[in-house]
Amino acid sequence: MNCIIVDDEELAHHVIEEYISRIPFLNLVANCYDIQETINVLQNNTVDLIFLDINLPNISGLEFLKSFNKLPNVIITTAYDNCAIQGFEMDVIDYLLKPFSFERFLKATYKCFNLYNNKRILQETSNALKESFIFVRSNNEDVKLNLDEIMRINALKDYIVIYTHNRKLIVHQTMKSIMEKMNFDNFIRVHNSHIISLQHLQSVGKNSLTIGNERIPVSEKYKTYLSGIIERYK
Repeated sequence: MNCIIVDDEELAHHVIEEYISRIPFLNLVANCYDIQETINVLQNNTVDLIFLDINLPNISGLEFLKSFNKLPNVIITTAYDNCAIQGFEMDVIDYLLKPFSFERFLKATYKCFNLYNNKRILQETSNALKESFIFVRSNNEDVKLNLDEIMRINALKDYIVIYTHNRKLIVHQTMKSIMEKMNFDNFIRVHNSHIISLQHLQSVGKNSLTIGNERIPVSEKYKTYLSGIIERYK
């Protein structure tokens, strides 16, 4: 996890840096001494965790938390014990009271690491699901379609028609948006009005192809790309 230290005391930076160096899953991206510096770092780097002091020049750590809605996970590191409730009300991961031991620091970072891993696993699961099926709105229903059952898609004015082996769905959607939703290498566009599944492709002629026993035109614009795919499998 990429992390930053936000504290106006040099000694605090040295202590937290040393603790971070002993934890394999932490990568220190930057040392910040005020909020403006912190904002600059957040705008230019991917940061997963902030070690945030409360007593900072100009803007306090708590004011910073109140001012920004989308912040990375935060662990407060402070010498003040009277702000813990406020911190937890703003969903900080933990509240470390200086001077804190390495063991206490490690416990706090493990909390964040577990949340980080759970979020990553959920995202990967979501991506995997996205690659296996989609939902489309047809006939006032949200219809689940497994991607491997889709044979071809045909554009029809403001609508698309999705063909499978045993059904035809009319959906109010554009060709571009359905391609983005599918996010799947198995589908290619062969014409401004046609998307086909390589899995169900039967044959390719000079200016057309066969899929599901239907002849589909192939435009000059997409011929080269289609030919390149076929060459890979010869």
